[in-house]
Amino acid sequence: MKSNIEVVADFSSTVLNNSRHLYVYLPPSYNTALETRYPVLYMHDGQHVFAEDRSGDSWEVHHTVDRLVREGKMREIIVVGIASISDVRIAEYVHSHPAVQEAFHTKPLGEAYEAFLIDEVKAYIDRAYRTLPEKEQTAIMGSSAGGLVSYHIGFRRPDIFGLVGILSPFFVHSYMDGLHISETPIYQSFDHHPPIHVWLDMGGAEGLLMVSQARKVAEDLISSGFVLGEDLVFYMNPEAGHTQKDWANRIQFPLLFFFGSIGKPQRLELFGRNKVGLQGKPAQLYANVEYNSGFKMSVLRAHYRVSDVEIAEVKPDGTVCPKQVGTAEIRVEYEGLQASMRVEVIPELLQTVTVELTVEVPLETKPEDRIYAGFEIPKIAAGLYRGTFQLPRDLTFDVKVSRGFNSHEKRQSARRFSTTEDLTLHFHVTEWES
Repeated sequence: MKSNIEVVADFSSTVLNNSRHLYVYLPPSYNTALETRYPVLYMHDGQHVFAEDRSGDSWEVHHTVDRLVREGKMREIIVVGIASISDVRIAEYVHSHPAVQEAFHTKPLGEAYEAFLIDEVKAYIDRAYRTLPEKEQTAIMGSSAGGLVSYHIGFRRPDIFGLVGILSPFFVHSYMDGLHISETPIYQSFDHHPPIHVWLDMGGAEGLLMVSQARKVAEDLISSGFVLGEDLVFYMNPEAGHTQKDWANRIQFPLLFFFGSIGKPQRLELFGRNKVGLQGKPAQLYANVEYNSGFKMSVLRAHYRVSDVEIAEVKPDGTVCPKQVGTAEIRVEYEGLQASMRVEVIPELLQTVTVELTVEVPLETKPEDRIYAGFEIPKIAAGLYRGTFQLPRDLTFDVKVSRGFNSHEKRQSARRFSTTEDLTLHFHVTEWES
């Protein structure tokens, strides 16, 4: 028996006055176990859930679900990929917020998309397929702006979605304001604790989508009553960027959390900057635990010990508090596991670094094209863009140069740079993707 993917072509929405494809993954037993009903996972940007297209790679969710089911680590489920429409994607994925109109010059359609998802898509899926329609059996998941809309819908409609997956969320609109970064939150805060399970993650190489922004939301959820490891999981992958492949690499973790068994802890790792200043940029450590199922999560509260308490101390949340210049070993313990790293305290470490970035573009680039390399680069001459920026220390960018947001340079791999020190960068774009 094999799983199968059905396409519901041109699914029409009265609420949104448009149409799009739905992609429905059916598990191996669906056509033989005719009395069985299945949990359902609804995923945004559905055209990337099972296959790649001209504008991006694939999450390959069907392969991951097939493998986890075959290994006995999770239940069989139905997965519904809801295609996005490029012209209105941002509008549909943002709910009403004072900052949205100014940031994106568009009317938020998140409430209408929410009604479309619940009253049209879910209603159809529950009629057409053998689902378990209860909230405890129904998940919603997305990345970037899809993570933002999953967050809003999950907290607004916990009567429908009991499982909420938020990957690399676009919680904050960060942009260059002159030399510096401005950050404008575009999410609604919820101070209640609905009966839902939340997966929230972020990569350490997502540029202006910063780990600190997602961590703040996680801390707010903890303050409202969520319990880490029970109904809330946070995961920070220090090497992950903002790409379909990165989300594909970790989709197994929320799948195990929602529909399977995470197993037992077997390994602990400690991540973070190994230099901290008595003055300047603080250091935040992350302890990541790996389970024997392959599941991973970050331990946001742990027991830390410092070899020399006169050099520094570490709070349970991983914040390093330096006391005097010197070097010390930091050890973290969790569930009987240990990990360690050495940290050097220096007199000062500025919170920002200076980055000078030059981009040369092909002759066919239009004069009005706006050029981005993780953020917009000012034009100084025909075919030449250059800017000097003050960026927060410890960001990592994994980017292809783009003109606008939909046309990237023709290049096999992304360009990666980190703001650990002052930088002078020169990118030469030879060709744009067609």
